[in-house]
Amino acid sequence: MILVTGASGFIGSHLVGALLADGHEVRGMVRSDARAESLRASSPSVQVVRGDMADDESLRRAADGCDIVFHLAGSYRGSAQEMHSTHLGGTAKLLGVLPAPCRLVFVSSTSVYGWDRPWPADHATPAQPASAYGRAKLAAEQLVLARPEGNVVVARPTITYGPGDTEGMLARSLRLMSKGMRRFPGTGNNRIHLLHVDDLVRGLMLLATKGDGIFVFAGPEATPVRTILTLMGRGAGVEPPSFGLPTSVLRPAAGVLGSVWSMAGLQGEPPLSVHGLDVATRDRAYSWARAEAELGWRPQVSTEDGLVDTGAWLAGQAKPRRTVPGFEADAPEGQAAALGFDWRGYFEDNDEGLGTVYERFALAEVLEAAMARTGATSVLHAPAFGMMGIPGLDAVFLARRGIRVGLLDFDAERLEAVRALWVELGLDPEVHLVPGPDPATWPETLSADYDLVFSFAALWWFDDPSAVLAAQVRWAGRGVLSCVPNKNVFLKMRAKLWHKDLFDRLNEDALDSGVATAAAERAGYVAVDTGLFDIPPFPDTSVPLAKVLRAALGRKTEEPSTGEEGAGGVWAWSILPFLKGDQPDLEERVRRIGLLERHLPAVIAPALAHHRYILFEPAETAGPDRAFAPTRTA
Repeated sequence: MILVTGASGFIGSHLVGALLADGHEVRGMVRSDARAESLRASSPSVQVVRGDMADDESLRRAADGCDIVFHLAGSYRGSAQEMHSTHLGGTAKLLGVLPAPCRLVFVSSTSVYGWDRPWPADHATPAQPASAYGRAKLAAEQLVLARPEGNVVVARPTITYGPGDTEGMLARSLRLMSKGMRRFPGTGNNRIHLLHVDDLVRGLMLLATKGDGIFVFAGPEATPVRTILTLMGRGAGVEPPSFGLPTSVLRPAAGVLGSVWSMAGLQGEPPLSVHGLDVATRDRAYSWARAEAELGWRPQVSTEDGLVDTGAWLAGQAKPRRTVPGFEADAPEGQAAALGFDWRGYFEDNDEGLGTVYERFALAEVLEAAMARTGATSVLHAPAFGMMGIPGLDAVFLARRGIRVGLLDFDAERLEAVRALWVELGLDPEVHLVPGPDPATWPETLSADYDLVFSFAALWWFDDPSAVLAAQVRWAGRGVLSCVPNKNVFLKMRAKLWHKDLFDRLNEDALDSGVATAAAERAGYVAVDTGLFDIPPFPDTSVPLAKVLRAALGRKTEEPSTGEEGAGGVWAWSILPFLKGDQPDLEERVRRIGLLERHLPAVIAPALAHHRYILFEPAETAGPDRAFAPTRTA
């Protein structure tokens, strides 16, 4: 009997399948019922057992009667304490329950080598880990190699990729490229030494009966990041990105953010980390000469074939578009979505990033205050899209407490998908489809009346944002809430560095509070309140940048994460698990990050805030004592 820990993960599931195909009896250890079901679905003949690396008894049951154990379980992300507990502590417990004759194949990582050394590194190269993960893996290696009974071997694979890996570095990078991320950090010329999962599995199976000590497994050659993403993009039909985000700027920011993260008592890595920058931008290469000499192993999958095929596989994982039976909109057919961010990607992968989730909770407080001030009992989100993230969800918090909500858009497909998501959440918003993106074609009145109309980061998609505001005024009974990005140094960085092409299409006149106030006054509304919000302890990178560098907080799994970037066990940020009741603590976690916003001196806020709002009310009801004129912004 062969035991595989972390059997439901990317590498583990491939290994289980190969062992079964080779005629072995295989037991797969997983930590949850969901993982057990997933493993049984992919490998029906595997014997699935529930176990936890922290539980001696469950490990003893899993290892009972086994001749060979492949140990892959353990997370890639987390604090130094978490890494120590997961890898060193879990491995020690496993060694304590293994029968004496049992052979142990421990899957470590090339993370143990660190960065500052001559390349390529091989099995004899001294380890100098530069991350908590690398240090924990090295400590676990030393424990394994010191086993009194012997009969152990250590595999050090580099970043492992291939079909089935939906959460690793390459998969996440491709999703960002698909969503319009056009600029990546560094020069793109640094080399990353990849390894196809099929080649790794062949190597691990050889170690089941051969070898001792340490074996390095890597692909045919180390490859520049620029080439890697170009090949992935070719397979997926996605344009490759450019490079040039300055690490000299990002590295100090990552250091400051790490300090804030630690002081706030948050677990895991921050969305921008020094180690994440190293993984994305530093050079490394490895030698598999010992594996070839002693095992007869060499990589078979070429880098080009593997990356193109993996890109094509990932592109084929897009989920079918959502539909709601019976939904019809009273607008001409054939209207294409001319404005707005690439929203479809968020329905295929709801990982919005930390910044977007943070914004949603910050906006919810602004909306609540606007509803209270105007006495509104109904609200219209118009247009129901913005910059990034799943569109049309910003009023869900209001709907949950009984407020009547309407959604308005000019893209029938997007509006249908949004309403379908609301239906999944047990809600039924009113929907309004207008003829197209030109506000001049929008109707004077809608089929339903609303007290408050709001938009969030939508106005700057329009050539004439004043016309959009005028339409919102026509549809509103008590007030209009306009929320737009705040023009500061971080917005300028986005425009010049990582979203230049996108900003070329945006109308920054929409961010001028003086222009908005004048437009509202022409329609009979006056500004009665304004303020800044969304002031998190990280720069306004729209978070996809951070995700490239290793956006990682939220949902842990027991999947193994071998290689420097890890193949699984990642954490993601999305509002959907919270709305569905699966992450009830999400709001509290976000509030902990928001300590800075609640205690920041007002004089500093303009330099850091990501968004500002202006609340307008009818001039006749606002009264001269409530109206004011916001300062015109440049």
